[in-house]
Amino acid sequence: MPGANKRKRGHLLLIGGAEKRSADSEILQHFVREAGGERAKILVCAAATREPQLALPQYKAAFEELGAATVSTATLDDRHYEKEELEALAESTALFFTGGDQFRLTTLIAGTEFGELIRARHSSGSYLIAGTSAGATAMGSVMILSGPGGGSVRRSDVQVGIGLGYLRDVMIDTHFNERGRAYRFLTVFAMNSQTLALGIDEDTAVDVRLGADYRVLGSGAVTIFDGRIDYTNAADAQPDEILAVSGVKVHVLPRGYGFDPKEMKMLLPSGKVPAGVK
Repeated sequence: MPGANKRKRGHLLLIGGAEKRSADSEILQHFVREAGGERAKILVCAAATREPQLALPQYKAAFEELGAATVSTATLDDRHYEKEELEALAESTALFFTGGDQFRLTTLIAGTEFGELIRARHSSGSYLIAGTSAGATAMGSVMILSGPGGGSVRRSDVQVGIGLGYLRDVMIDTHFNERGRAYRFLTVFAMNSQTLALGIDEDTAVDVRLGADYRVLGSGAVTIFDGRIDYTNAADAQPDEILAVSGVKVHVLPRGYGFDPKEMKMLLPSGKVPAGVK
């Protein structure tokens, strides 16, 4: 389960999408501060979207207004990168993935020189990677590719793929309560019960420091599912049959609350485990 890996890893900020993009944004303020504040060198990557010309200027303006030292942008519309983009990544203190399509993001990043440099920076233990919407979804080891909102717990309703793997045995979904996506997690749990799932609401984020507690910020909630189920009939059910699933444990965390991924327990804003929680 998450927390068992002792390798040195970096710092992640997973955003549920539709975050405020102005100077009063709690989430973007936190990102710039953790990236170094006035010394922050931020690279905004728009590989997930087919319309980078819409997203990149907004984030560049917001991060500059929040006081970052430099803000560079990378469109990344194929698997071949310019020397300047690689240099900007190497010199940056933080990387920000925009929203769009998580499959497009992994297709253009994974296994490339750019992607391997991100992984090396992440493994150094001091680098911050943030992503919103699809940019956050792609960071887990298991990645939901598609599935209609409000669907049923059936294998045919959910397609999964391999994510970038910055969080081992973790699955991330965004726009979570706004789009009724809990069933997507339950379907994956029926097929792989070692997975921890983070469902992040819009204008909400979870700060993840590998080897430490998770912390929630923003106006919504992060719903954490412990996928170690007690029972499922998935091995015998047909793809279009509704699955039986039992034993999923759920934690709903608003701003200030946390989660211990090693002990698999919710934490109060004080950092303590609530009385009676086992």
